Amino acid sequence: MNALDIDLIRKSATGTASRDRSTAHSLDRMTALQVARRTVIFTVDAAGIASLMDAAREDIPGLTSNRIVQAVANHNPDTFWAIARRDHFEIDRPKGEGFFAVLPLTHEGMRGLIDGSLDTRNPDLSFIARQSERPAGIYIWAIHAKGTLAAAIPLVLQKISAPLYRGVNLYSRPVTKEGLRVLEPLGFCPGARYDGLFAPNLQMFDRSKDVAAIKFVRQDSVSVRVVRSMDEMARVIAIRGAVYMAEQHCPFEEEFDGNDFSATHLICHKGREPVGCLRIRYFADFAKLERLAVRNESRHEGLAGQIVDAAIELCRKKGYRILYAHSQTRLLKFWEQHGFARMTGARDFAFSDFDYTEVMLETEKHPQSINLGADPYVIIRPEGLWDTPGVLEMSASRGASLCAEAG
Repeated sequence: MNALDIDLIRKSATGTASRDRSTAHSLDRMTALQVARRTVIFTVDAAGIASLMDAAREDIPGLTSNRIVQAVANHNPDTFWAIARRDHFEIDRPKGEGFFAVLPLTHEGMRGLIDGSLDTRNPDLSFIARQSERPAGIYIWAIHAKGTLAAAIPLVLQKISAPLYRGVNLYSRPVTKEGLRVLEPLGFCPGARYDGLFAPNLQMFDRSKDVAAIKFVRQDSVSVRVVRSMDEMARVIAIRGAVYMAEQHCPFEEEFDGNDFSATHLICHKGREPVGCLRIRYFADFAKLERLAVRNESRHEGLAGQIVDAAIELCRKKGYRILYAHSQTRLLKFWEQHGFARMTGARDFAFSDFDYTEVMLETEKHPQSINLGADPYVIIRPEGLWDTPGVLEMSASRGASLCAEAG
């Protein structure tokens, strides 16, 4: 089904945010995560699916029939999730306002998706995995989530990040160039592969590295590390979407400002759950810390401080002595607790409906900071893992290849 219209979601969410933003909705006044407090996701019966599909046809042309979607949901209830605003939700009469639909495909279904033989408008049920069956791939079938309902999409994505689905790649077919541009920062890349097949017209979100990374993690353990995969980047985007877009009503284009692919990102996990993030950008003689976000339910546990401390350490190892940040004026004390101070002659300014001031930390380079005299193998190691031998230096054991010059 060619019905992924993220452009609609993005425009609707931005339009609502511009109408409803208020500085009264600050982080410290929130008592629960906005995305969870204001929205709910749930399964619905056949009548509920029909009602949501009929409403979606006004915005998304080409949707398949209600009967087909109902048959797929009857085969596997985890394929269709209704979305509603919490203040409109009644548990005895659940009624959705939007939806998110997927096709969890079997091996044969995935081969059909990639080679084009799978009819996504009328999929054969034998190609769709059962509720308790691990799929070979998950196809984003259709999304209809207008206005603030778009903030619930990360909640649905969490459903397909459960152990049964961990490491299973996601696939999509965007219908507009704008939809394509929105998909890419979420972790989708042009071209999809499966079992030796390739489809250039599909988008793919590679989550295969999740399987190799699975290990026992204490539920209360906290880790902060550099983002190294598109899956981790998608988690960062979900956190920032929940904190800045849902809680602070920041428009999409202001939050995702074009700098995410020219920066280092840190992600904080509590156990296996992603709870916080921060972005670092580098300039000639200073590094800038920004986009610090911690999910509401994990605040007041010192996680923001641990993320900032990890960022400071990383920057010191890269040789930076000056760290710079824009602090919301109400959070100045937090930055001061981590060594920052309001700059001499600091400029006060505002963006995205909050007041900011300039803060700076002057520190010393790390004793083992990276410089031109460092071992070449150290310099090419993964960001932040300069103390651990990397895959490229291990390749040195093969020696150099000799190539004959053509002609």
